[in-house]
Amino acid sequence: MNRGEDGLRMSTEEGGYAAATEQRQRLAEMCRRAEKVAEQIGNNGAVKDVTALLERIEDDAFHVMVVGDFNRGKSTFVNALLGDRVLPVKAVPATAVITEVRFGEAPAALLWTEDALEPEAVDPARLIELITVNNASGAERSPYVKAEVAWPLELCRHNVVLIDSPGLNAYATHDDITLTHLSKADAVIFLQHAIAPMSISESGFLQKYLSAHDPFFVFTYFDAIDDHERDDVVHSARRRITALRGEDRDEGRFFFVDGKSALRARMTEDDGAFRRTGVDAVERELERYLVTEPHKVKLLAPARSLRDVARELRRNIPYELKMLESKSADLERRWTAAQQPLKELEAQVQQIDLDFRNQTRELQDRVETLLGGFLTGISDEAIVVAQKVDVTTKLGLNPLKAKERAGQVSDEIANGTAKAMEEKVALWVTESLKPVIEQDLGRIAERMNAELVAFEEALNKLRIDLHGASGAAVAGDQEGQPLTRLLAGLGGYVIGGPAGALVGTRFGAKEALRTCLPALGILLAWACTPFGAPTLFAAWVAQGLFQVNFAGDRVEKKMREEIGRAMATQLRMAAPQQAREAARAFAVDTMEPLQRGISQGMSYRIEELTRSVVSAQAALDQGEEAVELRRTELSRLDELLNQVDEETGDLVAELTRM
Repeated sequence: MNRGEDGLRMSTEEGGYAAATEQRQRLAEMCRRAEKVAEQIGNNGAVKDVTALLERIEDDAFHVMVVGDFNRGKSTFVNALLGDRVLPVKAVPATAVITEVRFGEAPAALLWTEDALEPEAVDPARLIELITVNNASGAERSPYVKAEVAWPLELCRHNVVLIDSPGLNAYATHDDITLTHLSKADAVIFLQHAIAPMSISESGFLQKYLSAHDPFFVFTYFDAIDDHERDDVVHSARRRITALRGEDRDEGRFFFVDGKSALRARMTEDDGAFRRTGVDAVERELERYLVTEPHKVKLLAPARSLRDVARELRRNIPYELKMLESKSADLERRWTAAQQPLKELEAQVQQIDLDFRNQTRELQDRVETLLGGFLTGISDEAIVVAQKVDVTTKLGLNPLKAKERAGQVSDEIANGTAKAMEEKVALWVTESLKPVIEQDLGRIAERMNAELVAFEEALNKLRIDLHGASGAAVAGDQEGQPLTRLLAGLGGYVIGGPAGALVGTRFGAKEALRTCLPALGILLAWACTPFGAPTLFAAWVAQGLFQVNFAGDRVEKKMREEIGRAMATQLRMAAPQQAREAARAFAVDTMEPLQRGISQGMSYRIEELTRSVVSAQAALDQGEEAVELRRTELSRLDELLNQVDEETGDLVAELTRM
């Protein structure tokens, strides 16, 4: 790739990555400056916030996840990108673990077991045998939970991690592994078979788990389709997806490829042949995407958070400068008088914390009640749903295969019923539960803001009392609600990842709280899955009915009735526990981190006030020279923070224009 359009392509891609890297480095350097200032000021809370932001900026790679049903050619596709047979490729479910491919000048591989403190280094040539499922007992989980592969793949050179996932709809353990990692993905490649695209299970997966993503739809085995049929196949595949997601949403995201030929072309270094396979187009569009939207999201939130942290650090500098104008004895007297108001402030922090915990408990109880009632009420619908599930297997009349066929039919009925019921739960969460939670979160945000306004007023009054004047100027723009400002650093991430920080610091507290709702929808959909192992019921029903001498349609009808009743009973009995666990998970994962952020933020402000008094008192006790040195230092720190404020503002504007 060093001639003509390949050279131009490389130049364009490298230019995009270079610009993204330069912006990331600028923001990291701003964080380091703010971190040093926070250390010199003595604000431990700000130090922790900026340190966490810096770690996120420096370590945050772009994660590109390849997903799809088993036997769709995922590993072949990844191997084509790698240019060698690195990952296992079989006609039966093969890859048993998540495999992360990162850039490395020389091939290497690491394998992680579940409880290992360190990975095991292995020969990359042995990777296939080590991470392949034992198909004689396919439901068994591999002893390894993750493989890390270092490979000289240009796509990964610029902090990109390519993730190959276990095939869906093969084993439940594989689905769990894939879904657990999906939330971390910045881009998703959704592989399907070009001959039979968008199966029922694939359509369900797209709607349920990829609604928040803009996947790259890659259709493999395109080479197996005759030339005169290809246009119809392309049109059909696009039509099925646009029917689910709308006409314009996925424009430019459809790719039809020949994975096997792409792998051969890469192994023989035939660039022309590789381009003709269609995989090259996927790679180019993916690279273009990664240096625009994900990069913007990853930097915009921490840039805004850093600016807010810098402004918070500047708040106390004018007060300390004013205290340095006092006499040592006067400041000591005012500090002694401030001890009782300080205790009242600390009591106020505890009361606000308790109030938030109580409101969280009320919201948790509300979610549990609503969800439990819904699951109980919907349970009998399983009987009706089971009657309508499409079944592809026929019972037949061959007595030698009757038992096997009955088991297969039962499996299809049970799994189809479970999926349909799960979709009903997910729809209810979105359309009915979500608005209720939105309303409650808005109410909580308003109440918290009122309490935090009172806290800040009391804190500012104490500052004024300590410096002995009535009008110290406060540096920086202090617009925005106190809840938003308290969560400027780490808080934005605990309430909804980068989106939480972005929305919270830009639009306000109520909107910041609402950013947790997409995650909530997925959480409840998973937590409320009412059928952990539907095939257990199917096997039981099939076994019982096999003893009865029904024929054909009568057997299937009876199977549907029994499976529907069994699943309705299971859902009804499990509803209270499912609702309790889902509501508790919501509180633990969403509300409790928010409560800790608020409580810590208030405590840090009190600590900062105490530190500034101690610092000013120490300088006054040492004499005029020490006072002048401290004034000079505070002025220098204020200027440094002002520079960080302005530079982050410039970067935010630059990113917003992208």
